[in-house]
Amino acid sequence: MEKSIAVYEINETIKEVELNQEKIINIADIFNTIIGVSDEKTSHKAIIAEIKDDDSILKKYYMDKKNCKINSFAEKLLTAEKGNNSNRKKSIREGFLFIRETNQDLTLLKLEKTSVADTETFKLIGQLGTEKNYYKACIFTNDLHNIAIIDKSNKIATYWLDGFLGLQEVRNSKINSTDLIELVESKQLFSSSIKEKENFEDILSETKSYIFDNSQFDKSQLIDFLNAKDLIDIATNEKNYESQFYSEESLEIDANFKIDSKVLRDKYKREIKISNETTIKTDNFEKLVLNEEIEFTDNVLTLTVSDEFISKVEEILGSRNG
Repeated sequence: MEKSIAVYEINETIKEVELNQEKIINIADIFNTIIGVSDEKTSHKAIIAEIKDDDSILKKYYMDKKNCKINSFAEKLLTAEKGNNSNRKKSIREGFLFIRETNQDLTLLKLEKTSVADTETFKLIGQLGTEKNYYKACIFTNDLHNIAIIDKSNKIATYWLDGFLGLQEVRNSKINSTDLIELVESKQLFSSSIKEKENFEDILSETKSYIFDNSQFDKSQLIDFLNAKDLIDIATNEKNYESQFYSEESLEIDANFKIDSKVLRDKYKREIKISNETTIKTDNFEKLVLNEEIEFTDNVLTLTVSDEFISKVEEILGSRNG
Protein backbone atom coordinates (compact mmCIF):
# COMPACT_ATOMS: atom_id res chain seq x y z
CA MET A 1 0.00 0.00 0.00
CA GLU A 2 1.19 3.50 -0.80
CA LYS A 3 -0.80 5.46 1.79
CA SER A 4 -0.89 5.21 5.58
CA ILE A 5 -4.31 6.91 5.82
CA ALA A 6 -7.07 7.08 3.22
CA VAL A 7 -10.78 7.92 3.29
CA TYR A 8 -13.48 6.92 0.82
CA GLU A 9 -17.06 8.14 0.62
CA ILE A 10 -19.35 5.15 0.09
CA ASN A 11 -22.82 5.66 -1.41
CA GLU A 12 -23.90 4.35 -4.82
CA THR A 13 -20.27 4.65 -5.88
CA ILE A 14 -16.96 5.18 -4.13
CA LYS A 15 -15.08 8.46 -4.08
CA GLU A 16 -11.70 9.05 -2.49
CA VAL A 17 -11.63 12.06 -0.17
CA GLU A 18 -8.71 14.44 -0.51
CA LEU A 19 -6.95 14.86 2.82
CA ASN A 20 -5.17 17.83 4.34
CA GLN A 21 -3.42 18.19 7.69
CA GLU A 22 -6.58 19.32 9.50
CA LYS A 23 -8.53 16.30 8.28
CA ILE A 24 -5.70 13.91 9.18
CA ILE A 25 -5.59 15.27 12.74
CA ASN A 26 -9.37 14.99 13.10
CA ILE A 27 -9.34 11.46 11.66
CA ALA A 28 -6.72 10.48 14.24
CA ASP A 29 -9.10 11.79 16.91
CA ILE A 30 -11.91 9.63 15.51
CA PHE A 31 -9.72 6.52 15.57
CA ASN A 32 -8.55 7.20 19.12
CA THR A 33 -12.05 7.94 20.38
CA ILE A 34 -13.61 4.79 18.93
CA ILE A 35 -10.87 2.18 19.21
CA GLY A 36 -7.87 3.89 20.77
CA VAL A 37 -6.95 5.50 24.05
CA SER A 38 -10.51 6.62 24.78
CA ASP A 39 -12.05 3.24 24.06
CA GLU A 40 -13.34 2.84 27.61
CA LYS A 41 -15.69 5.77 27.01
CA THR A 42 -17.55 3.98 24.23
CA SER A 43 -20.04 1.14 24.26
CA HIS A 44 -20.09 -1.29 21.39
CA LYS A 45 -20.16 -4.96 20.43
CA ALA A 46 -16.69 -6.45 20.02
CA ILE A 47 -15.68 -9.95 18.95
CA ILE A 48 -12.59 -11.85 17.81
CA ALA A 49 -12.83 -13.23 14.28
CA GLU A 50 -10.75 -15.30 11.88
CA ILE A 51 -10.39 -15.74 8.14
CA LYS A 52 -13.33 -17.70 6.71
CA ASP A 53 -11.68 -18.74 3.44
CA ASP A 54 -9.03 -17.72 0.91
CA ASP A 55 -11.41 -15.22 -0.74
CA SER A 56 -11.20 -12.92 2.28
CA ILE A 57 -9.90 -9.49 1.32
CA LEU A 58 -7.79 -9.50 4.49
CA LYS A 59 -6.18 -12.79 3.46
CA LYS A 60 -5.32 -11.31 0.07
CA TYR A 61 -3.93 -8.20 1.75
CA TYR A 62 -1.86 -10.30 4.16
CA MET A 63 -0.39 -12.41 1.37
CA ASP A 64 0.66 -9.45 -0.81
CA LYS A 65 0.65 -6.13 1.05
CA LYS A 66 3.08 -4.50 -1.35
CA ASN A 67 0.80 -4.87 -4.37
CA CYS A 68 -2.55 -4.54 -2.60
CA LYS A 69 -4.42 -1.47 -3.84
CA ILE A 70 -5.94 0.55 -1.05
CA ASN A 71 -9.13 1.30 -3.00
CA SER A 72 -9.86 -2.44 -3.21
CA PHE A 73 -11.21 -2.24 0.35
CA ALA A 74 -13.67 0.50 -0.62
CA GLU A 75 -14.75 -1.43 -3.72
CA LYS A 76 -15.27 -4.60 -1.69
CA LEU A 77 -17.30 -2.74 0.95
CA LEU A 78 -19.59 -1.22 -1.68
CA THR A 79 -20.12 -4.67 -3.20
CA ALA A 80 -21.03 -6.05 0.23
CA GLU A 81 -23.45 -3.18 0.88
CA LYS A 82 -25.20 -3.83 -2.43
CA GLY A 83 -25.45 -7.58 -1.92
CA ASN A 84 -26.96 -9.19 -5.01
CA ASN A 85 -28.53 -5.93 -6.19
CA SER A 86 -27.21 -3.19 -8.44
CA ASN A 87 -28.19 -0.58 -5.83
CA ARG A 88 -27.10 -0.49 -2.20
CA LYS A 89 -29.41 -1.98 0.42
CA LYS A 90 -31.72 0.63 1.95
CA SER A 91 -31.10 -0.76 5.44
CA ILE A 92 -27.38 0.06 5.19
CA ARG A 93 -26.52 3.72 5.62
CA GLU A 94 -24.12 5.65 3.46
CA GLY A 95 -20.88 6.67 5.09
CA PHE A 96 -17.11 6.92 4.98
CA LEU A 97 -14.52 4.16 5.04
CA PHE A 98 -11.36 5.18 6.91
CA ILE A 99 -8.25 3.09 6.28
CA ARG A 100 -5.17 3.39 8.46
CA GLU A 101 -2.05 1.27 7.98
CA THR A 102 0.97 1.14 10.28
CA ASN A 103 3.84 -1.30 10.60
CA GLN A 104 1.89 -3.10 13.33
CA ASP A 105 -1.66 -3.19 12.05
CA LEU A 106 -4.34 -2.31 9.53
CA THR A 107 -7.46 -0.59 10.83
CA LEU A 108 -10.68 -0.25 8.84
CA LEU A 109 -13.41 2.01 10.19
CA LYS A 110 -16.79 2.80 8.69
CA LEU A 111 -18.39 5.95 10.06
CA GLU A 112 -21.96 6.46 8.92
CA LYS A 113 -23.09 9.93 7.93
CA THR A 114 -24.40 11.49 11.14
CA SER A 115 -24.26 14.78 12.98
CA VAL A 116 -21.45 13.44 15.15
CA ALA A 117 -18.71 14.33 12.68
CA ASP A 118 -18.39 17.26 10.29
CA THR A 119 -18.27 15.59 6.88
CA GLU A 120 -16.12 18.39 5.49
CA THR A 121 -13.37 18.30 8.13
CA PHE A 122 -14.21 15.06 10.03
CA LYS A 123 -14.11 16.98 13.29
CA LEU A 124 -16.16 15.39 16.08
CA ILE A 125 -18.99 17.74 16.99
CA GLY A 126 -21.11 15.50 19.22
CA GLN A 127 -21.00 12.72 21.77
CA LEU A 128 -20.08 9.26 20.55
CA GLY A 129 -22.86 6.75 21.00
CA THR A 130 -25.75 9.16 20.45
CA GLU A 131 -26.92 6.99 17.55
CA LYS A 132 -27.33 3.25 17.61
CA ASN A 133 -25.65 1.91 14.51
CA TYR A 134 -23.20 4.42 13.30
CA TYR A 135 -19.74 2.87 13.26
CA LYS A 136 -18.04 -0.43 12.51
CA ALA A 137 -14.36 -1.29 12.71
CA CYS A 138 -11.79 -3.98 12.03
CA ILE A 139 -8.32 -4.18 13.60
CA PHE A 140 -5.97 -6.59 11.82
CA THR A 141 -2.61 -7.20 13.52
CA ASN A 142 -1.29 -9.67 10.94
CA ASP A 143 -2.83 -12.65 12.75
CA LEU A 144 -5.41 -14.35 10.52
CA HIS A 145 -7.05 -16.01 13.52
CA ASN A 146 -7.19 -13.09 15.94
CA ILE A 147 -8.90 -10.14 14.25
CA ALA A 148 -10.84 -7.61 16.35
CA ILE A 149 -14.25 -6.60 14.99
CA ILE A 150 -16.31 -3.75 16.46
CA ASP A 151 -19.91 -2.70 15.80
CA LYS A 152 -21.87 0.05 17.55
CA SER A 153 -24.97 -2.11 17.16
CA ASN A 154 -25.79 -4.92 19.59
CA LYS A 155 -24.91 -7.41 16.87
CA ILE A 156 -22.05 -7.54 14.38
CA ALA A 157 -23.47 -6.78 10.92
CA THR A 158 -23.19 -9.76 8.57
CA TYR A 159 -22.38 -7.58 5.57
CA TRP A 160 -19.40 -6.14 7.49
CA LEU A 161 -18.05 -9.36 9.01
CA ASP A 162 -18.70 -11.81 6.18
CA GLY A 163 -19.66 -9.93 3.02
CA PHE A 164 -16.93 -7.30 3.26
CA LEU A 165 -14.13 -8.89 5.30
CA GLY A 166 -14.73 -12.60 4.67
CA LEU A 167 -14.46 -13.43 8.37
CA GLN A 168 -16.23 -15.62 10.89
CA GLU A 169 -16.37 -15.32 14.67
CA VAL A 170 -13.85 -17.40 16.60
CA ARG A 171 -15.88 -19.72 18.76
CA ASN A 172 -15.05 -20.02 22.45
CA SER A 173 -16.70 -21.29 25.60
CA LYS A 174 -18.83 -18.18 26.05
CA ILE A 175 -20.07 -18.10 22.46
CA ASN A 176 -20.79 -21.84 22.37
CA SER A 177 -22.59 -21.71 25.72
CA THR A 178 -24.67 -18.70 24.70
CA ASP A 179 -25.69 -20.33 21.42
CA LEU A 180 -26.43 -23.63 23.17
CA ILE A 181 -28.81 -22.00 25.66
CA GLU A 182 -30.56 -20.08 22.89
CA LEU A 183 -30.98 -23.28 20.87
CA VAL A 184 -32.35 -25.18 23.86
CA GLU A 185 -34.77 -22.45 24.95
CA SER A 186 -36.06 -22.02 21.38
CA LYS A 187 -36.14 -25.82 20.97
CA GLN A 188 -34.08 -25.45 17.80
CA LEU A 189 -31.32 -27.70 19.14
CA PHE A 190 -33.42 -30.75 18.31
CA SER A 191 -34.31 -32.44 15.04
CA SER A 192 -37.93 -32.49 13.87
CA SER A 193 -38.28 -36.18 14.69
CA ILE A 194 -37.19 -35.55 18.28
CA LYS A 195 -39.59 -32.61 18.72
CA GLU A 196 -42.45 -34.76 17.43
CA LYS A 197 -41.98 -37.36 20.18
CA GLU A 198 -44.68 -37.57 22.84
CA ASN A 199 -42.06 -37.34 25.57
CA PHE A 200 -40.30 -34.32 24.10
CA GLU A 201 -40.89 -32.16 27.18
CA ASP A 202 -39.09 -34.80 29.25
CA ILE A 203 -36.24 -34.81 26.73
CA LEU A 204 -36.06 -31.03 26.98
CA SER A 205 -36.01 -31.07 30.78
CA GLU A 206 -33.31 -33.73 30.97
CA THR A 207 -31.24 -31.89 28.38
CA LYS A 208 -31.29 -28.85 30.65
CA SER A 209 -30.38 -31.03 33.63
CA TYR A 210 -27.41 -32.41 31.69
CA ILE A 211 -26.22 -28.87 30.94
CA PHE A 212 -26.70 -27.69 34.54
CA ASP A 213 -24.95 -30.71 36.10
CA ASN A 214 -21.90 -30.85 33.84
CA SER A 215 -18.97 -28.52 33.28
CA GLN A 216 -18.49 -29.84 29.75
CA PHE A 217 -21.00 -30.15 26.92
CA ASP A 218 -20.52 -33.05 24.52
CA LYS A 219 -23.01 -33.75 21.75
CA SER A 220 -22.47 -37.51 21.73
CA GLN A 221 -22.52 -37.74 25.54
CA LEU A 222 -25.89 -35.98 25.69
CA ILE A 223 -27.32 -38.64 23.38
CA ASP A 224 -25.79 -41.37 25.58
CA PHE A 225 -27.25 -39.65 28.65
CA LEU A 226 -30.77 -39.56 27.19
CA ASN A 227 -30.45 -43.10 25.82
CA ALA A 228 -29.56 -44.31 29.32
CA LYS A 229 -32.72 -42.69 30.67
CA ASP A 230 -34.78 -44.46 27.96
CA LEU A 231 -36.04 -41.13 26.67
CA ILE A 232 -34.64 -41.75 23.19
CA ASP A 233 -33.41 -44.82 21.34
CA ILE A 234 -30.63 -43.85 18.97
CA ALA A 235 -28.11 -46.45 17.83
CA THR A 236 -24.77 -44.74 18.38
CA ASN A 237 -22.90 -47.26 16.24
CA GLU A 238 -24.61 -46.01 13.09
CA LYS A 239 -22.95 -43.51 10.77
CA ASN A 240 -24.05 -39.88 11.32
CA TYR A 241 -26.28 -40.96 14.20
CA GLU A 242 -26.13 -37.48 15.75
CA SER A 243 -28.21 -36.09 12.87
CA GLN A 244 -31.16 -38.10 14.22
CA PHE A 245 -31.10 -35.99 17.36
CA TYR A 246 -29.66 -32.61 16.43
CA SER A 247 -31.04 -30.00 14.02
CA GLU A 248 -29.09 -28.30 11.26
CA GLU A 249 -29.11 -25.14 13.38
CA SER A 250 -27.14 -26.98 16.07
CA LEU A 251 -24.21 -27.37 13.67
CA GLU A 252 -23.16 -23.85 14.66
CA ILE A 253 -22.00 -25.01 18.09
CA ASP A 254 -18.89 -27.14 18.56
CA ALA A 255 -19.18 -30.87 19.29
CA ASN A 256 -17.45 -30.49 22.65
CA PHE A 257 -16.80 -27.42 24.79
CA LYS A 258 -16.58 -26.15 28.34
CA ILE A 259 -19.85 -24.72 29.62
CA ASP A 260 -19.46 -21.11 30.69
CA SER A 261 -21.03 -20.83 34.16
CA LYS A 262 -21.41 -17.07 33.81
CA VAL A 263 -23.57 -17.54 30.71
CA LEU A 264 -25.85 -19.87 32.68
CA ARG A 265 -25.96 -17.48 35.60
CA ASP A 266 -26.81 -14.48 33.43
CA LYS A 267 -29.62 -16.43 31.77
CA TYR A 268 -31.20 -18.16 34.75
CA LYS A 269 -30.48 -16.03 37.81
CA ARG A 270 -33.57 -14.81 39.61
CA GLU A 271 -34.61 -12.81 42.65
CA ILE A 272 -37.81 -13.59 44.54
CA LYS A 273 -39.00 -10.93 46.95
CA ILE A 274 -41.15 -12.55 49.65
CA SER A 275 -41.48 -9.53 51.96
CA ASN A 276 -40.22 -5.99 52.38
CA GLU A 277 -37.24 -7.33 54.34
CA THR A 278 -36.47 -10.56 52.53
CA THR A 279 -35.37 -11.39 49.00
CA ILE A 280 -34.27 -14.84 47.88
CA LYS A 281 -31.58 -14.92 45.20
CA THR A 282 -30.57 -17.87 43.05
CA ASP A 283 -28.00 -18.26 40.28
CA ASN A 284 -30.17 -20.86 38.55
CA PHE A 285 -33.90 -20.74 39.16
CA GLU A 286 -34.53 -23.19 36.31
CA LYS A 287 -32.39 -25.82 38.05
CA LEU A 288 -34.26 -25.29 41.32
CA VAL A 289 -37.54 -25.99 39.56
CA LEU A 290 -36.26 -28.98 37.57
CA ASN A 291 -34.84 -30.59 40.71
CA GLU A 292 -38.05 -29.81 42.64
CA GLU A 293 -36.02 -27.95 45.25
CA ILE A 294 -38.51 -25.11 45.58
CA GLU A 295 -42.22 -25.32 46.35
CA PHE A 296 -44.90 -22.78 47.12
CA THR A 297 -48.11 -23.88 48.87
CA ASP A 298 -50.60 -21.83 50.90
CA ASN A 299 -48.27 -18.84 51.24
CA VAL A 300 -45.44 -21.10 52.44
CA LEU A 301 -42.24 -21.22 50.38
CA THR A 302 -40.21 -24.40 50.89
CA LEU A 303 -36.57 -24.71 49.82
CA THR A 304 -34.53 -27.91 49.85
CA VAL A 305 -31.06 -27.52 51.37
CA SER A 306 -28.26 -29.38 49.59
CA ASP A 307 -26.43 -31.92 51.77
CA GLU A 308 -23.15 -30.01 51.78
CA PHE A 309 -24.87 -26.90 53.18
CA ILE A 310 -27.07 -28.47 55.88
CA SER A 311 -24.60 -27.95 58.73
CA LYS A 312 -24.02 -24.34 57.73
CA VAL A 313 -27.74 -23.61 57.62
CA GLU A 314 -28.22 -25.30 61.00
CA GLU A 315 -25.38 -23.22 62.41
CA ILE A 316 -26.97 -20.00 61.21
CA LEU A 317 -30.53 -20.84 62.23
CA GLY A 318 -29.59 -22.60 65.48
CA SER A 319 -32.32 -22.94 68.06
CA ARG A 320 -34.44 -20.39 66.22
CA ASN A 321 -35.61 -23.24 64.03
CA GLY A 322 -37.16 -24.97 67.00
